[in-house]
Amino acid sequence: MIDRELLSELQLVLIEPPDGGDTWPSGIWTRAEVLDALNAGVRALVHDTHLLVTRVEVAVLAGATSVTLPADWLATGYLVWRSLTNVRSPLGPVDGFESDLALPGWETAPGVPLGYADLDSQTLTLRLVPTPAANGTLEILYVYRPADVLAIAPGAALPVAEEFTSAVKYVALGTLLRKVGRLLDAERADYCDRRYQLAQVASTIILGGWS
Repeated sequence: MIDRELLSELQLVLIEPPDGGDTWPSGIWTRAEVLDALNAGVRALVHDTHLLVTRVEVAVLAGATSVTLPADWLATGYLVWRSLTNVRSPLGPVDGFESDLALPGWETAPGVPLGYADLDSQTLTLRLVPTPAANGTLEILYVYRPADVLAIAPGAALPVAEEFTSAVKYVALGTLLRKVGRLLDAERADYCDRRYQLAQVASTIILGGWS
């Protein structure tokens, strides 16, 4: 589905003349607000289902207390520490509390990284646990932020496959229907949330298969 088709669907639901999202005569929403809601829907689906994943390698120096993540990072998928001798160690997510319990003194006693913490640091950074004692490479699979709808040119394909567009649609509708104004409709917005949850589960099954 192309972006203008989905925008027209939103207009029909919101009782606006469908024209590919170009105009919103009611004045309740602006075009910018609708595009923000649509892009938020794309990012929510991508983040929640790990729909779009890419790989990058980051060189890490011994004693590094912070690793900078890619600028388009949305969520961490899978991390592996690779030593200079090509020994690879999978890393699991931890927080400061877990690290202190499992490895007391991990911040001052370097070693081979066993985990990573990306919730206790600044945005777009993570910390290896324990601090690496030698240089190495961090292999990262991460969910990346897709290009915004209409960012390239009108009439472009959405950054997600056809099977997943309903999830994007319902996130956007839920956001728009919660705007304080004449058409504030919490009941319909809650319905949209449930439809998104259903689409999210279906998307997860499609991506991972039945088990």
